[in-house]
Amino acid sequence: MVNDSPEEARAYFGRNALPYPCACDPDHDVYDAYGVASKLASLGQRPGLFIVDAEGIVRYAHIGRQQWEIPDNEDVLEVCRSIPCGVTP
Repeated sequence: MVNDSPEEARAYFGRNALPYPCACDPDHDVYDAYGVASKLASLGQRPGLFIVDAEGIVRYAHIGRQQWEIPDNEDVLEVCRSIPCGVTP
């Protein structure tokens, strides 16, 4: 979904029943908050995936060096499944 607009990302999320909420970050606010450095060698496109629980604890962080370096879906889902249920903010 590199360079997708927020509308395109929302449409993707709507077409694909993801078992977790996702957020668009067109202004790189989250990208910058987590220190995902943009590198010229990667054309500024570095995938970042963060799983944050209801208490604000980062349970998973992945920053790829290139746009194709993304974690396996099953690995991400396993992290989601491991987060304790009933966590309240």
